[in-house]
Amino acid sequence: QLSNPVVTKPVMPFLPQNLETPSAPVIGKWLSQTDAGLSLVRVGHNACRTLLGLHATGRLPQTAQRHAQLAALFGALMHAERTGRLCKEVVTIPLTTHAVEEGDYANALSKGLTTVFLGLDHYAWLRAINVLKGEPVPIILKALKIITLAWFIDLLREVAAFLKWNSTANQDSDAVRREKKDRLWNIARCGALVAQGVHLSQLMPHSDIVCGSLGMYTGLFAALSFYPKAKGA
Repeated sequence: QLSNPVVTKPVMPFLPQNLETPSAPVIGKWLSQTDAGLSLVRVGHNACRTLLGLHATGRLPQTAQRHAQLAALFGALMHAERTGRLCKEVVTIPLTTHAVEEGDYANALSKGLTTVFLGLDHYAWLRAINVLKGEPVPIILKALKIITLAWFIDLLREVAAFLKWNSTANQDSDAVRREKKDRLWNIARCGALVAQGVHLSQLMPHSDIVCGSLGMYTGLFAALSFYPKAKGA
């Protein structure tokens, strides 16, 4: 008599699964991808945001010198991330036109807003490095409001897609249960982006600690999504 196959549960279901075993070549290949590196920079700057938030609330006292060093690192990582977003329109513009051709207008609107965000972000970057005159912060806040709207549209799309899928899915299937968990985690990640956006854009400021923690999670997930998959996954 054949025994039932053993199904192992993922240790961290909120992160990408079936990744290749870490090794020097695998990690090297991973870090060589620009988007993976940019996502790790995002993890770093959000870690700094969290630590600065803890200091501001008195939960993590720091010396003036250490606080200045952390603030400088935070600024440097933010600048690196903004620099890394240059020319990302070459991805978002074709995605926008493709979504229009497919009749997916909500997705087209989201990608179009992302393209506008990138343009404003580049403009703010040129101000920040003194190529153009003017204060970059007002432009950055406008850009963040736009990307927050794009993230909110993506959240609504994910929720609508889940409800449609869930109404016809066979709830007794193991594969369906795994897919349901993945879809719910994806909705949670979209919600985490919106929560960051409303704080960073000052639409609904809440907490640097919460915003930074959520940013570390979404940044890490994005980085791991570029990590090489295990063979046969």
